[in-house]
Amino acid sequence: MDMPAAQASDALLPAADLRTGDVLLMMGDGPLSELIAWASDGVHSHAAIVADDGDLIEAATAGVRRYPLATRLADQTNYRFIDAMRRDGAQGLDPADGAAVLAQAASLLGTPYPVDQLALFGVIMAVRGKWPVHPLGRLVVRVALDHALPDRTDRMVCSEVVYRAYAECAATPAGRLAPVIVVGERGTAPFPQIDWKALFEEIWPLLDPGGRERLQPARLRLNALRSGELGALHEDATAFGPVDDAELEAARRAVLGQAGLLVAGQGGPLPPMGGAGTVVPDPNPRLVSPQDLAVSPSFVPLGRLMERDCPLSG
Repeated sequence: MDMPAAQASDALLPAADLRTGDVLLMMGDGPLSELIAWASDGVHSHAAIVADDGDLIEAATAGVRRYPLATRLADQTNYRFIDAMRRDGAQGLDPADGAAVLAQAASLLGTPYPVDQLALFGVIMAVRGKWPVHPLGRLVVRVALDHALPDRTDRMVCSEVVYRAYAECAATPAGRLAPVIVVGERGTAPFPQIDWKALFEEIWPLLDPGGRERLQPARLRLNALRSGELGALHEDATAFGPVDDAELEAARRAVLGQAGLLVAGQGGPLPPMGGAGTVVPDPNPRLVSPQDLAVSPSFVPLGRLMERDCPLSG
């Protein structure tokens, strides 16, 4: 998808300007990151929160963890750019609120991540209902929806960690620091030019090929990829059967139903709450995306911390 115009290198925000509780929004490298950003109508695929002692806290494949901020800022191989946001304007959180947010984020350390890395993508696609046209893209979405179905209440994705750190901290009254989530603008970017072969190679090791989870028809189709037919599938996306709209819609409704987002007795999602900018009442933390944090009126942009091929600021 199209990225924002590159910022001048001398405009990079110095890392020393960050404070505890600042939110970092990142764009990763690779086709899965591109799909996450496109599906959520934004330009970010990952979120983290600034901790103390030079660390950030994030959900990663190893679970919610502390990670050195300096190491992330230097990683121009796996990340294209990193932007910073701050709660309560330029002044930021007062010390007591900052400590409360950090304590809540730290309490989540060790929480497992949906290791297949597709839960966030699957849920976003389920809610947004933006089906890709390319047959291989449809297959990926179908598998993502399958992986979003199991009960994952004990697991957290990146944006959920950030949201819960604010919404569930010990500030008084309870919930005072919960970020306001609003209905965002629907993106008009065309479906990204994805290297489907590279996407499958990226996600296949994470799809539990041992079959410990219940098998779905789409996963059975993907099992064939282990036989070395990846190139053939890239050329003939229907080799293992097409994924039609009815199949995708059934999977979407199943995910929405499990998330409590279906109207009782009906098959469709909750009615629209309004146009862009409408406040979402009592948002489901599991459905908060990086883009939801990016457009939340609770945060103000501080600037870009890192951009590929730009010198880092201290």
